[in-house]
Amino acid sequence: MESVKFCPVCGGLIEKGFLFCPYCGRELVVRASVSQIIDPSFNKLARAAVKKSMSRLDTCRRTLDTMEKELDEFLFERL
Repeated sequence: MESVKFCPVCGGLIEKGFLFCPYCGRELVVRASVSQIIDPSFNKLARAAVKKSMSRLDTCRRTLDTMEKELDEFLFERL
């Protein structure tokens, strides 16, 4: 990883983490658009929601499977 870089305007040596060049004042951070900031967060939330939904569906499926087995056993005993 780079700990230093050079200013694209004046060529001055800039340490990592600087937001502006200390020599010419050029802003060094490229501003992100709102969608670049928000979209990853929404994508993460969507993945979490899908994962939670799948987990809940799996739980329902297992419960229904258990109930079906119990009903089969109950009916088999009655025959």
